[in-house]
Amino acid sequence: MTEAVEHKWGIKVFADMFSVTPRTIRFYEDKGLLTPCRESGVRVFGPRDRLRFEKIMRGKRMGFSLEDIRSVFDITDGVVTERAEVLRRKKNFEAVVAGLAERRRDLDIMHADMTDVIEIAEEALANAPDNDNVADLAARYQAAFDTTTTGNPIDFMSGPSPDVDPKTTQLST
Repeated sequence: MTEAVEHKWGIKVFADMFSVTPRTIRFYEDKGLLTPCRESGVRVFGPRDRLRFEKIMRGKRMGFSLEDIRSVFDITDGVVTERAEVLRRKKNFEAVVAGLAERRRDLDIMHADMTDVIEIAEEALANAPDNDNVADLAARYQAAFDTTTTGNPIDFMSGPSPDVDPKTTQLST
C-alpha cells in the first residue's frame, strides 16, 4: 500500500512557484486571502493554498480587485450564508461572467489579428530580408484588415461587426 505524499512548501519555495516575492505572499496573507498553516511558527503552504493563490493571481491578471476576489472566496469559503446576500452576489457574478465572455470574444479577435500581422511580417521578411522599406508591409497589413474593419480607418482591430457588411461597410438592414 502506498501512502499519498503530502506537498508542503515554505514561503520562499511557494513564492518561487509563482515568480513572486515572499513579501507578496505575506501581503495576500495580511489581506486575509491566504491562510497558510504554521508549524513551529513557520508558514507552511499546501495544495489548497497553491490552488487558492493561482485563483488570486489569475483574478489580478484579469483586473479584479482584492475585494472582488474576496467576494468570491466569501461564497466558496462559506463566510456568506445569508440568502439575500448570496443572491445579490450571484447576480454580480452573472454580470462578471457575461463581461468575461465579451472579453474572451475580444481576445479571440485580437489573437487572430495579431497572428495575421505576424504572418504578414514573416512573409515580408522572408521575401525581402535586406529590404528596409516597410511600405509594402504596411500595404499588405492594411489589405488583410480591410475586410474586418467597421468602416473607421483607424479601427483596424475591431473585427467584423455583426451589423456591418464588410464588402460595403454599410449598415445592414
